[in-house]
Amino acid sequence: MKRVISSLFLSLLLLANTGFAEDIILDNQTSYPNEDQKTKIAIQWADSAREVDDNNKALMYGFKLNPSGIQNIAQSGKVNLNIPEKAKHFRILAWSKEGEGPDFITNWVDVEPNKIYNLKQDHLSPTVLMIGSGC
Repeated sequence: MKRVISSLFLSLLLLANTGFAEDIILDNQTSYPNEDQKTKIAIQWADSAREVDDNNKALMYGFKLNPSGIQNIAQSGKVNLNIPEKAKHFRILAWSKEGEGPDFITNWVDVEPNKIYNLKQDHLSPTVLMIGSGC
């Protein structure tokens, strides 16, 4: 009987650690980050349409981005990212040079736990075009 209870407990523990994982995998196939050229890439999380709108306005008007919603990505290739507790949307930000705001961004994407998101170079659009300030 003890073995059955122990097996059940271990199964539940394994399920809790893997079955309810709140992660995504980003397959970063871009040239970012590149330490030699001082480029970087990050993921920006949002938990509501209001927060998405606020983040869009911050970029549009040149305000500083809220660092609590941004997570740097340290490498290219497949990166396992923990989803913040209430995050429902994300986008990618990329800097081609040192500076205040990102030079490239993606559209906002809905978060789906345990999904692999492929990020290719052509998914990144110039920030000025995405915020409506382009040609």
